[in-house]
Amino acid sequence: MKSPVDVVAAYFDGVTAADPGAVADLFAPDAVLQNAAGTLTGADAIRRMYDSGLAPGAMKPTPKRFVVDGENVAVEIDLIANGNSVELADFFTVRNGKIERLAIYSLTPTDGRLFDKVGVDPGPK
Repeated sequence: MKSPVDVVAAYFDGVTAADPGAVADLFAPDAVLQNAAGTLTGADAIRRMYDSGLAPGAMKPTPKRFVVDGENVAVEIDLIANGNSVELADFFTVRNGKIERLAIYSLTPTDGRLFDKVGVDPGPK
């Protein structure tokens, strides 16, 4: 089983590669993702969000040092998103090799614009 740090590193690799399937597969079935756009509950909603929001080259996260406390991993990220540079703070809870909770906070004022595409569930297709 992968450690929480390995899972979080795989998350950033998937975002950088614009691979929504790889990112979504890291989440537990009943995972919760919170960001400026609201709260998504369940891997299916999270998968739809990443399917509709990750485009090749659109997001380039540069994670800083991981702060690990057991199953909790916190990390600040410099993110280039659609040409805009922002700083984020991500807080992950990883159990049994799956992300159970992810809270994303912007440290750069963005009025929620960062999450217009990656941040909401577009609904079932």
